[in-house]
Amino acid sequence: MPHLSERTLKAILSGIILLGISFFNLAQDNDIQDTVPTTPEIDSPQETDSPSLTIEQRIAQAKLQLTELTAELKANKKNKQAVSILDKRSLADQQINLNPFSLAQHNTNYLLPISYVSNPNPTSQQDLTSENIDKVEAVFQISTKIPIYLEIDEEQEALSGVYFGFTARSFWQVYNDEVSKPFRETNYEPEVFYQWQADLSLLKYRFNALQIGVNHQSNGQSGLRSRSWNRVIFTALFSDADSAYYVRSWWRFPEDTKTSRDDPTGDDNPDINDYIGRVELGYAFQVNNIEIFTRIRNNLSGSQNRGSVQVNLTYPLSQRYDLLLQYFNGYGDSLIEYNSHQSRFSLGVQLRFL
Repeated sequence: MPHLSERTLKAILSGIILLGISFFNLAQDNDIQDTVPTTPEIDSPQETDSPSLTIEQRIAQAKLQLTELTAELKANKKNKQAVSILDKRSLADQQINLNPFSLAQHNTNYLLPISYVSNPNPTSQQDLTSENIDKVEAVFQISTKIPIYLEIDEEQEALSGVYFGFTARSFWQVYNDEVSKPFRETNYEPEVFYQWQADLSLLKYRFNALQIGVNHQSNGQSGLRSRSWNRVIFTALFSDADSAYYVRSWWRFPEDTKTSRDDPTGDDNPDINDYIGRVELGYAFQVNNIEIFTRIRNNLSGSQNRGSVQVNLTYPLSQRYDLLLQYFNGYGDSLIEYNSHQSRFSLGVQLRFL
């Protein structure tokens, strides 16, 4: 129950007593005239105690006190919400989404000019081979979202609605002079999703948001180089004062089986769920100025268990940028490598996310 101030409690008791006295006098006084006297202006709550106030003045005063009580109840309700590490980001998103000239971050945005991968796949680029491919490359990701339709509550404390999101992640052989520094692979991920911003609190924890959306991911290639899939994705986001958590799962739209290896209309990667996984867990927390994010994916199989783990360590360089150290191990580093195991170490900068 929200905490009420002493002043508010006195106002409640005073209003109840005055209303009771007023209606008691109304029932007992047979000499009340049919005409209603004009109600003078009420300047302050202290006039409630004056015996010269008419019934109408007392009722008006009680209404004023109830209005003040309602305002205080709303303030107490807001104050009792659990403190969340995502409060600053949520407020920034609200301001950006209300500005028609701005774009908000969707997933993280980063540039990793130094990225070592254990077993890069040359298949997606015609000039690359297992002999001339570099294990050191650059990786960058650009991700943004825009609102299509927003539902704003009366106090503009929550922004629920339909969004369009887009993420592109590229693997660039920038140090490979032998084959003219090609982009080895780019994964494109457009999606449309509905977000319900809940802001429900329990003890020290906050249930921030629930998302459901349709997601497409592909590498923009054709023929034997093509990789793509379509999903319905469900995400629940939680947080406390210094940590954020999310749970994500998905259902893949079925596709027709290829009639031959070169069939352009069939499923390019029918077993992708067995490698990338069927569920994803994320956990981010702060230790002084260092932010640590861990993402785990798993296929939930007992006999052939596969998945991946990714760890991001960030340290602030400025108000806008963080130094980013990223480690990945498992399957699904990129779509062309969804079914091959990789280890990747990367260093670069990230646009501040939390």
